[in-house]
Amino acid sequence: MSASKLFSLDKKVILITGANGQLCRAIAQTLTEFGAYLVLTDKVIDACRKTESKICKSGGKAISLEMDVTDKGSIEKCVDKVLRHFKKIDTLVNNAGMGVFTPFEKRTPEEFDKIMAINAKGAFLCSQVVSKSMIKRRKGNIVNIGSIYGLVAPDQRIYADSGRNCSEVYAMSKAAVIQLTKYLACYLSKYNIRVNCISPGGIFNKQLEKFIRNYSYKTPLRRMGLTKELSGALVYLSSDASEYVTGHNLIVDGGFTCW
Repeated sequence: MSASKLFSLDKKVILITGANGQLCRAIAQTLTEFGAYLVLTDKVIDACRKTESKICKSGGKAISLEMDVTDKGSIEKCVDKVLRHFKKIDTLVNNAGMGVFTPFEKRTPEEFDKIMAINAKGAFLCSQVVSKSMIKRRKGNIVNIGSIYGLVAPDQRIYADSGRNCSEVYAMSKAAVIQLTKYLACYLSKYNIRVNCISPGGIFNKQLEKFIRNYSYKTPLRRMGLTKELSGALVYLSSDASEYVTGHNLIVDGGFTCW
């Protein structure tokens, strides 16, 4: 098989949660260039519609739908619309997530519950609902978005007084996503459904210069990542190039977790 066919996403329907976020805006165009039809979902879809417009103007196909990943009814309603429109969902990308930056000592139960509900429960609920149609087709693909902080503890020294310290609950939620990936990869394998995870390292987003310098020093490639550098990983895991890959956590971190 030629490389172009191996990595082709031609007419594959890819549903992305949390599509208002930084990651989706960067990778959406790449996915459509490989032929995918995108379903951009979020609780508030204003930014999704802007991304959709750019994709459609460049010749790609995308639609935007409202969906709350913490509400099973909302997910079912959205997925039903997608199935009526496209008849299938080839890949679910569990991208919805958020962080919190107040210190551990001041963590409120409400903050804890909100982060876990969006990051961990959201991935669980979306996988549960979307996999129903995949099970019927005996084919499907789920890609979860984890984090290096689901694998290693944040080095608090690199944050200094930035006020953007990675929280314990965010780390917990992403560890849960990575474990969910492994569990579902085994559980859904009998239906020919693959489940993998991408764990990004620090992504540049106009952080304070001191933080960028500290983070880059701790990274073998000596810099922060760019959102576009996650595109290749997602294309790979969504395409036939990875058809024998499941239960894998693909770390895209410039080597940060190597030492």
